[in-house]
Amino acid sequence: MRGKALIAASAALILALPACSAEPERPLRGVLTTPTDIDLDWRDTRPGIAGHVLEFATEEDGPYTVLQYLAPQVTSYRHPDLMPHTTFYYRLTSYRGPTVRPHRTARADGIHLTWRDTSSDEDGFLLELRKRDGDRYDPVAVLAPDTEATDFAPLPEEAHAAYRVRAFVLGERSNVVRLTSGA
Repeated sequence: MRGKALIAASAALILALPACSAEPERPLRGVLTTPTDIDLDWRDTRPGIAGHVLEFATEEDGPYTVLQYLAPQVTSYRHPDLMPHTTFYYRLTSYRGPTVRPHRTARADGIHLTWRDTSSDEDGFLLELRKRDGDRYDPVAVLAPDTEATDFAPLPEEAHAAYRVRAFVLGERSNVVRLTSGA
């Protein structure tokens, strides 16, 4: 029995070593596709992620500027027409949070949306829109914490869209990608 326990413990240690030595997941990747265009892509299969915030900076320590809030199905982004010979830093931050359907009132210049803020720790709210024949909700506006109303002027193709509001909380950050534009 003692020999079997030693063999089992050795086998468990051998199986665990690759997992311990593996590099941490680095979901954000980027490539300079033209001298002034950078393509980014990522993979995030963690459950419960409602989307990502993609940010960039020209200094590693920031300040970072938001490029876009992205639905969880979006896994790539092109940052076009960049300043030549400049180093850019990119990172992704996940977000989570519940959604509510806002009350919608038509106005001559758009729509007025209201909802009840039942969260106490949100980093803000996202107004999300799903086009009539669309298969996903995309963030279209970022609103301050403790907000319960907004006015929105939809584009013609958004006239019959479905709307929802997400109280979001920022989560984990990805690795930082560093790329330098050319020409």
